[in-house]
Amino acid sequence: MLTITTNKTEIKGIADRTITEKNLPITDFWTKRIINLLGFSDSDRKTIMHNLAEGRPGTTDAEREVTFTAGGAAAVRVTVTVRIGQDSGVDCFILTIRDVLEVRGTAEDEQIQDPEPEIVESIGGEVVGLKNAPAVRIMEKATGFCRFCNQARIIDAPQGCAPEDLNDLATAECNCDEAQRARTKKMRMEAAGLWAKNTFSEQNGQLQTVLCAIRSTFEGAIDYVTVKIGKRTHKIDTDSDGMIRIRSTFRDSNEETF
Repeated sequence: MLTITTNKTEIKGIADRTITEKNLPITDFWTKRIINLLGFSDSDRKTIMHNLAEGRPGTTDAEREVTFTAGGAAAVRVTVTVRIGQDSGVDCFILTIRDVLEVRGTAEDEQIQDPEPEIVESIGGEVVGLKNAPAVRIMEKATGFCRFCNQARIIDAPQGCAPEDLNDLATAECNCDEAQRARTKKMRMEAAGLWAKNTFSEQNGQLQTVLCAIRSTFEGAIDYVTVKIGKRTHKIDTDSDGMIRIRSTFRDSNEETF
């Protein structure tokens, strides 16, 4: 059975049957789970994806159980059929809800209350009216969506966060393959940037040139960059494992010309 984390509004809509379909992006994360839900292995991916896109019986009319949950506070268990369709011109998995099997936490006598915000950390500044008192940041439970797999996550976020910021926080905590790769890429870029800041001066654009070279090669815009500063030459590229590689050589020549 597949479990999909979403929000309380969508849970209630599914429970009262005003929401009859759920779209999921065609990412590696969701493709693996949809194929598993249908009872196949990843080796059958090509055939199953073809059948879902063509609407072939035996695949698209196979009912499977799915549970939608809102961070454990509310949940609805349903049966769905799956096909590949389009949402705003983009291919996606479409889960059509056939029957509602079980509903938890959405009855009128079980109103789901949003958790009270908690003061969990302080930041610099002063509270108006309290001289020299540190300003506080109010943290609360919120829902954000991973930018890669669109999975909803309950996260701790500063009160009043914009939806875009909530999605960034959810993406940073998501365990889907794309989110993990993005975090690894960010860590490598930050490590290379720290090396550059400790090695090069900001004078004459040295640091900016090297940072641009690192980003361009790491993102695949160019194969490699050679930067010559004084007697040092730095070749910047990526190795076969996708790691940022910087090879520096020092040349000392006694040749003089006048």
